[in-house]
Amino acid sequence: MANQYFQKTFKPDIINGDVSNVIQSNKTDLPFSSSDVLFDWQPLDIPLGTDAIIDALVYMVGEDGGIQPGTDINLLIAKSKSGVAPVSLGSPNSTIAVGSNIPEVLIGVLKIEGDANRQGNLDLAFGTAYYFKSTGANGHVGPVPIEPEQNSLGGQATNRIYVAAIAGGAFDFSTGVLLNDASDVADDAGTSLTVDGVDPRKSFSVGDTVYIHDVDTPIGTVASLAANTITLTSNNVGAIADDDEFMNATPITVTLSFRGR
Repeated sequence: MANQYFQKTFKPDIINGDVSNVIQSNKTDLPFSSSDVLFDWQPLDIPLGTDAIIDALVYMVGEDGGIQPGTDINLLIAKSKSGVAPVSLGSPNSTIAVGSNIPEVLIGVLKIEGDANRQGNLDLAFGTAYYFKSTGANGHVGPVPIEPEQNSLGGQATNRIYVAAIAGGAFDFSTGVLLNDASDVADDAGTSLTVDGVDPRKSFSVGDTVYIHDVDTPIGTVASLAANTITLTSNNVGAIADDDEFMNATPITVTLSFRGR
């Protein structure tokens, strides 16, 4: 039977109810460090017979609407064990937690070589695309074979694998997008938020989950964006003060390409 190819795209939540993963309560930036968890295990259901990952693309919006650093990203690919998901790696922006069962479940690693522009990453207008098929000396070219446990967690015709990432350097996810409302009208529930500072279109996309810098409850989901406005799908949750910084829980987009049979 001829090979078949397909893609899976996901946006991991790097805040996950704890905004201190990405920014300090006084709005001071909180960059990741090398070897920190970039995001924890994300489940992906793939068809039975999938035997390799052939390509990977990671897009990150940059600090304050700019680009991200030229540094590596390590994607970890894991299987279930006896039908159970891998043990959590821990919170983003921290070292891997003691007790993670990586040796028992790890089935592949994709190192994305990002040390030099156009060797493993491409700086774009407001963010950076990191790609797997690198021409850098330490980059990978070619498929990464995988053999997941047959678990049928997502249905009888699929296997569930898990993807996590380890940072290779100082990724920073502050946005510089601030509430512009000196009268504190935003304390009242509403869907339209007037902002200043950085253009929100450089840091957010439709569907992203929005927090403010010092509250662990998301205020809402992006419905649309303009140069000075964030519109939410429903009324904002909780009070927002003038110059509060809006944070994006899902600033990373990962697309993996697979080969099956």
